[in-house]
Amino acid sequence: MRIEQLLYIIEINQTGSISLAAEKLHVSQPNISQAIVSLEEELGVKLFKRSRFGAVPTEDGKLIISKAEEIIIKVEELRETADFQSNQLSGFLSIASVPSLCLSVLPSTLAIFKAKHAGVELEMLELDYPQIKQEVQSGKVDIGLIAVSRNYEEPNKQLITETLMDSRVMACVGKNSPLAHRKSISLEELVHQPILLNSDYLISKLKKYGEPNILFKLGNSEAAKRVIAEGIAIGFYTEIGLKFDPYVQTGSIVALEITREDMDISFCSLRLKNRHQSLPCKEFTKELKTIIATI
Repeated sequence: MRIEQLLYIIEINQTGSISLAAEKLHVSQPNISQAIVSLEEELGVKLFKRSRFGAVPTEDGKLIISKAEEIIIKVEELRETADFQSNQLSGFLSIASVPSLCLSVLPSTLAIFKAKHAGVELEMLELDYPQIKQEVQSGKVDIGLIAVSRNYEEPNKQLITETLMDSRVMACVGKNSPLAHRKSISLEELVHQPILLNSDYLISKLKKYGEPNILFKLGNSEAAKRVIAEGIAIGFYTEIGLKFDPYVQTGSIVALEITREDMDISFCSLRLKNRHQSLPCKEFTKELKTIIATI
């Protein structure tokens, strides 16, 4: 039995196809097929049911694959422990995050992490929640940082969420808006205002009080902030995302608290349940939690 054989069966299970697994692992299909046949002969069990539609693990195969995943995790931990002991943490870490964190806690977290672990290659993607979930599920990123409603439960049991912090959603108006002198505003009032919105969660909140007057759907782009600053529409951002926002700091945009409604959301990390959490990923998460604790 060889380590690569265990990697092969894990990848086939994830992709549902020998050809896709071979492509992803950069080995030929005949080689991976022969390796699986050899492993089946050695173990004395059939691991996969093969058809023109792909490869599905047998009941015995599911048990073997589960054990293989445990073994690979331990092998990776062994390698990383050796790297860490030599003070040369290395590897690749891919992170996908919602814009609110990219504009607040992530820059300082990444700077500290990179200063401590220069040997780790970092990739940072700014995406929305559906895109992040897809990237994590496909294994293209190591960790996702998402914003969801409080007490959210992830329906996909292959994914793990961990709450990092809560933050309040604020209504943002331009400095010349007749609402700019106020400290707060209700959803009953907001539903009649021209708004800039691209969130199903917030739309559902507003629809309790009528049909929202959605003027634009621009997300978190620079154009969205310009529209708000010019007083064309009202936008919605998290309190943490506005903490270091230049439009807020210069007074071009004024943030109002939303009353009479629970408008807190949770920022969470998102990972694949059966994917080994690398040491760079663990160290990054530790630094992120440290930065969050200081806010």
